[in-house]
Amino acid sequence: MPKITCFLILGLTAIAFSACTSTYVAPPDPIPVIGAQLVGSSGSCAEVRDGATADGSPLDLFHCHGSPNQRWFVSKGRISESFGSCIDVQGGVASEGAAIILVTCNGAPSQQWAVTNGQVVGIGGKCLDVMGGNTADLTPLVLASCASSASQSWTVQ
Repeated sequence: MPKITCFLILGLTAIAFSACTSTYVAPPDPIPVIGAQLVGSSGSCAEVRDGATADGSPLDLFHCHGSPNQRWFVSKGRISESFGSCIDVQGGVASEGAAIILVTCNGAPSQQWAVTNGQVVGIGGKCLDVMGGNTADLTPLVLASCASSASQSWTVQ
């Protein structure tokens, strides 16, 4: 292992240390986004179907209208609604085509999401997708292998 020399600069004096450890510091969470819409490339929004709040309620694509069932809180690796429910994956595993549902927030890996490069990435490195690439209202949202498809392109606004 090569010897690393670190320097601490105090004013105009540099002090050398013969042993140094490196520490990775993860970037902080982005500033939370409160009440945002997840807008797909078609201009439609991710929403909880019919404004339901029960665990297991499906998410789908629907034209944006700004109702509470289309408003999301994006913070600390999760996407939630104001009443304490999170976007989750049915079955809690990274299964191709698994339905995206609403579940009481519990910190499960299937409730961890990152908005990265215009995609919403979740468990198993899979992406939030619109079933079949369809753009019609009420098309279910599913988990799918990430690709450069329009149905996986999302904007938080």
